[in-house]
Amino acid sequence: MLNNEENRNATPRVERPLTDREVPLPGIAAADATASVVHQWLDGEATEADARRANDAAVEFWQQVERDAQTMKAVKAPAHLAANIMAAIPVREPGTIAARQARVEVELRPEV
Repeated sequence: MLNNEENRNATPRVERPLTDREVPLPGIAAADATASVVHQWLDGEATEADARRANDAAVEFWQQVERDAQTMKAVKAPAHLAANIMAAIPVREPGTIAARQARVEVELRPEV
């Protein structure tokens, strides 16, 4: 039988940097420049004016996404919803689950 430790050490390790790699697609070079500026704007690295010059529609889209997200964050559940949920939970005696678990007998037999 082969020693697994020797096999692991025999394989040379090549240290590669962990980077984010993008594969360039042919024919999209012009779109890359405008998308790059919009991405920089989204990351806070470029101004909105630069992003609008590159692609005004993309800036409008992402601003609409931000407005929609803020609106959804502000939505609150109706006050009666929590009361309805709590009323739907069946009422049980406290400790019922613990009492059932305590009744389970377990027999352990050590094997020699």
